[in-house]
Amino acid sequence: MNNVPWGLIRSFLAVAEFGSLSAAARELGTSQPTLSRDIQTLEASTALQLFQRSPQGLKLTEAGQRLVESAQNMQQSASHFERQAAGLSTTLEGDIRVSVSEIVGLYFLPEAIAAFVHEHPKVHVEIVITNQASSLNKREADIALRMFCPTQPDLVARRLPDMKLGFFAHESYIQSKGEPASFAEWGNHQMIGFDAGMEFILGAKDMGINLSRKDFQFRTDSLIMQLQLARAGCGIVGTHVALIKHMPELKQVLKSVSLPPLEFWIVCHTDTQYNARIRALRQHLIDWFSQGTYHS
Repeated sequence: MNNVPWGLIRSFLAVAEFGSLSAAARELGTSQPTLSRDIQTLEASTALQLFQRSPQGLKLTEAGQRLVESAQNMQQSASHFERQAAGLSTTLEGDIRVSVSEIVGLYFLPEAIAAFVHEHPKVHVEIVITNQASSLNKREADIALRMFCPTQPDLVARRLPDMKLGFFAHESYIQSKGEPASFAEWGNHQMIGFDAGMEFILGAKDMGINLSRKDFQFRTDSLIMQLQLARAGCGIVGTHVALIKHMPELKQVLKSVSLPPLEFWIVCHTDTQYNARIRALRQHLIDWFSQGTYHS
C-alpha cells in the first residue's frame, strides 16, 4: 500500500463522524461527488471496505471502526501543526478568525475591529457570531470573546471588565402597563425570556427568586430577538446596561434589583498567542474593552 494522503483520511474521518456524504461535505467545504471519490480512492488504496452504504446513509464497517481512532489522532496532529505554524508568523497580514456572541459581536465589536484594521489594513478579520464556544483546538477561531473562563490548560485567557446587566422596557410599555416596583409585581407584567435556555431562570434562583418558563409571555433563545421584542413594546427584558445607551427608547426598570454582571474573557490558544497578527489583535481588544464604556 502506498502512502495515503492526509486529505483522503480527513475525508474518511468527516464521513465517519457525520454519517453522510452531504453533511461531511458541508463541514469540509467541498462537494459531495469530490468526497465520494475520496472515499472510493481510500478504499481502493487500502483494499478495505470502510463503509456500508444504505438509503439511511453510510455506516462504518468493522475495518472502518478500527481506523477511526488513528484518523482522529492524525487530525489532532494536523491541527497542532497548523496552530504551531500560525504561531510562528511574524507578519501583520493574513487572516484572523474571531468568535463572539451575538450581542457583543453586533453591538460592541465592530468599532474595535474597524479601529484595528485601520491601523493594519493587510489583516483580514473573519467574525463568527455564535453563542456556543468555538473550538480553539480545532482552529474554529484564533481568538474568542467569551462570557466564562475556559478550563482547558492549553488556552490562554485574560479577563476583561465585567458587563453590567439590568431590566429595560420601551417607553410605550411603561406608559401602558406602568413600572414594576419590585419582583413581587412580576406576575402583573409581560416578561421576555428564554425558550429552551435556562440562564435567566437559574440566575433568578441564585437570587432566591423562583421562576418557570411559563412566567415569560415572550420566549426566544435569540438575544437579538429578545431585544427587538422589547423595542417593539412587548415587555420587559434583561440585557446589557451599556447597550441601552444606543437605544434611548428603552428605559431601565427595577433599578433596585442588582443583577450579577456577566464575566467577559478574551481567549486564544497557547500555540498561536505569539503569532504577530493574533497577538496584535488580542492586545488591541484588551485595550479597547478595558478603556471602553460598555462596562460602565
